[in-house]
Amino acid sequence: MSITFRIATAADDQPRPIAAINARQLAAFRAFLREESERTGTTLLDPDSAEDAFLSYHFEARVCPLALAAVTVIFDFQTDVISVVEEAQFRCRRVSVYRVDESGTINLAVALTSDMGLELDLASANAFALLEGLGLRPDSVGEIPIDTVRARLANPAVRAAPPSTA
Repeated sequence: MSITFRIATAADDQPRPIAAINARQLAAFRAFLREESERTGTTLLDPDSAEDAFLSYHFEARVCPLALAAVTVIFDFQTDVISVVEEAQFRCRRVSVYRVDESGTINLAVALTSDMGLELDLASANAFALLEGLGLRPDSVGEIPIDTVRARLANPAVRAAPPSTA
């Protein structure tokens, strides 16, 4: 069993721009991401599984390494798509594509995941050791505000504490 850590910011709680796209644009976007991934040698599409219908409508994509115009031309320079991609690039986040089952609408939005996907996935024992090392309860669930973590890291007693041998 593992625990995933992600840096959450106050901006995560703010409304994010959303753009409605169509299936043709979605297919062109996925093809563009695959081509650019191959050309640049980076993974831009996550996950990428053509045989899984669910994943074709629910994925995240890196747009920060790409030019705004190169991405938005796929969507005929729709202003709402420009807003989403520009916000994602400004905040160094990925974009998320998902389908609303009730209406069948395909949405493009700013994702919570950072562009580089900087999440820390630790085995439970290591995650508990990390939390204990920061002076936090190891059974903490949910979010820990970044201000709390910063305060713990700035505390000389926490920084000087020897690592646990558990």
